[in-house]
Amino acid sequence: MGPDPHGQALIPTLLEVKLSMSMRTFALRIAGICLLAVTVLPGCQQDKPGAPTPQVVTTKSGIEMVAIPGGPFEMGSKGESPDETPVHKVSVSPFWMDRYEVVQEEFRKHQFADPSHFKGPKQPLDQINWTDAAMYCNERSRAEGLKPCYDERTWECDFSADGYRLPTEAEWEYACRAGSSTQYGFGNGAASLKEYAWYADNSSKTTHPVGQKKPNAWGLYDMHGNVAEWCNDRYAETYYQQSPDKDPRGPAEGKERTLRGGAWNSSPESCRSAYRASDPAIDDTCLANDAIGFRCVRSAPAGLGQVDGGGAMESQPKSQTGFVYHDIYEEHKTTPGHPESPRRLTAIIGRLKACGLYTQLKHLTPQAASLNWIQTIHSPAYVERAKSSCEQGEEYLDSPDVPISRKSYEAAMTAAGGVLSAVDAIVRGDIRNAFCAVRPPGHHAIRDMAMGFCIFNNVAIGARYIQQKHNLAKVLIVDWDVHHGNGTQAAFYEDPSVLYFSVHQYPFYPGSGSEAEKGRGKGLNYTINVPLPAGSDDSDYIDAFEHRLRPAAMSFSPDFVLISAGFDAHEHDTLGSMKVTTEGFGTLSGIVKQIAEQCCKGRLVSVLEGGYGLDGLAASVEAHLRVLMG
Repeated sequence: MGPDPHGQALIPTLLEVKLSMSMRTFALRIAGICLLAVTVLPGCQQDKPGAPTPQVVTTKSGIEMVAIPGGPFEMGSKGESPDETPVHKVSVSPFWMDRYEVVQEEFRKHQFADPSHFKGPKQPLDQINWTDAAMYCNERSRAEGLKPCYDERTWECDFSADGYRLPTEAEWEYACRAGSSTQYGFGNGAASLKEYAWYADNSSKTTHPVGQKKPNAWGLYDMHGNVAEWCNDRYAETYYQQSPDKDPRGPAEGKERTLRGGAWNSSPESCRSAYRASDPAIDDTCLANDAIGFRCVRSAPAGLGQVDGGGAMESQPKSQTGFVYHDIYEEHKTTPGHPESPRRLTAIIGRLKACGLYTQLKHLTPQAASLNWIQTIHSPAYVERAKSSCEQGEEYLDSPDVPISRKSYEAAMTAAGGVLSAVDAIVRGDIRNAFCAVRPPGHHAIRDMAMGFCIFNNVAIGARYIQQKHNLAKVLIVDWDVHHGNGTQAAFYEDPSVLYFSVHQYPFYPGSGSEAEKGRGKGLNYTINVPLPAGSDDSDYIDAFEHRLRPAAMSFSPDFVLISAGFDAHEHDTLGSMKVTTEGFGTLSGIVKQIAEQCCKGRLVSVLEGGYGLDGLAASVEAHLRVLMG
């Protein structure tokens, strides 16, 4: 019998599927959970000491920049190319640098014609000459009430002005190296270059939307490859032989301007941190190269923690990631031996405390959600039934899948409230993103019935709250729980304002989630299911995220991103049969975070769903949070 895409599973319940294992195997798995609870802490990844990561700041016009603290470094290379020698010690003053290369939609905001060969709103500007790049810097400065840096008659740069400009070569290399002294910001050798850059070996002869690759250690994207970037300096092959050691700004004269960084057509050699190039396309678009773009910088005071008097910068919060938890979540008592137990949260919090992350998070104490928000997804009759069933001490709600206790209703209301509190904190600007360590989970709950350990659909309620409370119209929900989120799909199956993406084991509980389920009516193609067979691993999941999720999400351009973060696809989970590693969950987290950063200023709330092998669950949450906090 097939599934109903609108929620009601027509196959055995999750509890029945679970019990269909041999009793011996199931007993061993439950015993394993108990053992894992004892061994959860020793394997914790410790924080490494080092220089603090520069903070992200946001301009008045909403562009993210990284605050780069001043300091010394060794510029150039030892004989890689004559124009990179000699290696010499240079000191640079503090500055802000665009986190991403300037994209086409941003360039057009200032009434410039887009010269790019490779079109796309989030793709870097290309085929841009140096003069037009400098002109953009001036226009962006004027738009924010800052003093432009460039004299538009001579194109000389006034470094004392507080506006935007192109980086000096020294600033660019210092930022690219991000404290490293190796060939690339990530180390010597090009073996890992494909993880950080688009270049000849992986670009398919085109640019790509910014921020899809890993950032460097200071949070800057695409420094090693996508488009090469204009610098302010004129180019001279022998400049390093007489370069000053404090804030060098290039030779006084020269016919060409300097380029830094690899491009979509570059060799690995040309993507090195020290690599220098130049181009004559100073003021003629016809001569411009489709492998050339730029990013802006702005001089900063020595104390980067202080915002300047012009008010053009807003510092991001010290703790950019929120953590939602409440003791009531552990008062949702399930039956003895049940995998969805309070020990899940105990394991997570124990791990985070041992690893040192717990104190680095901004802790949010939630309140129970009000009935009107719960009823945006669930019927009043069902909500009342859930409340009365718990108050009367009944053992189950609707089916043996959902064991309850007297405080389960309060816990479920506060679980939904936890998501709402995270959303509010992000919209206020208190935090950048958040993880909600809540129980009971939610993505199986449908309008008028509890299912699969779930009482209220926390993520679905959060989506409606985002839209109706905060007037953010489009919400992306990414569900990587091993089980298909039938309840979430049902809530938005005919709704084009919510893009629901699910990757899950199939066939499996609850029976829904085939690729044929794509939405209905106006919601057609706003549901994307990627069913995967048992045994699928990191590469299968990453492929689904890169080739199915990312293109759809970028086209949809959400105003907010929610994650149904179930970690039961972990290779050591006690219920699922997938092979996703702890590191794999970190990679998936990074992809979704990049989507949020590119589309909606990083607004992202992740909500705990499944995950029943305690060690794998706790380790995966740690990896997930490290990405959100990075």
